[in-house]
Amino acid sequence: MPKPTHLWLLGLSGSGKSTVGPLLAKKLSLPFIDSDERIVQNAKLSIPQIFAQGGEKEFRHRESGIIAQLAASAASVIACGGGVVLDPQNRIALSQSGLRIYLQADLPLLSRRLAHSSDRPLLPPDQIYPKLVEQLAERKKWYEESEIQIPIGTDSPEQICGKILLSLPKS
Repeated sequence: MPKPTHLWLLGLSGSGKSTVGPLLAKKLSLPFIDSDERIVQNAKLSIPQIFAQGGEKEFRHRESGIIAQLAASAASVIACGGGVVLDPQNRIALSQSGLRIYLQADLPLLSRRLAHSSDRPLLPPDQIYPKLVEQLAERKKWYEESEIQIPIGTDSPEQICGKILLSLPKS
C-alpha cells in the first residue's frame, strides 16, 4: 500500500489519538509525533501554563506553527490536539499534506475517559460532558471532512489500529 505523506489523527480529547498513533506508526514504519507534546517541548511550558499565560489564543497560535512545520516535514503519523480543526490554515495544511483520520467516539465514553484528567484547560473536571457536547457541535463538520472516519466504540487500541490499516488506500 502506498504511504501518504502524513496520517493526521483527529478527534476530541480522549478519543485515543495518542494511544493509537504509536501503534499505527509502528505498523507502517513511520515516526509518531504528538502535536501537543511538540508544542510543550518548543514552549518549554506545559499546556496549562501556556493557557495561563496567553489563553487559548496563544495556544492555538503555537499549535498552528507546529502544524505548519509538521506538514512540511517527512512522512509521519501525527496525533493532533482536538481543536486543531478550528483554524482554517490548519485545515488546509492537514488536507494538503496527508490523510485525515477521524477517531469518532461517543460522548459518554469520552466523558468517562477524561473524568480524572487535570491537564486539559478546556475541559474543567466538573464540566467535562457539557464542554464535550459544545466542542463536538463546533468541530464535527470539520472532523467529518476527514478522508477516513473510524467509529471506535469500545474497541481496543489494537483493533482501532487494524480498522485504520484496512481503511488506508491500497496500491
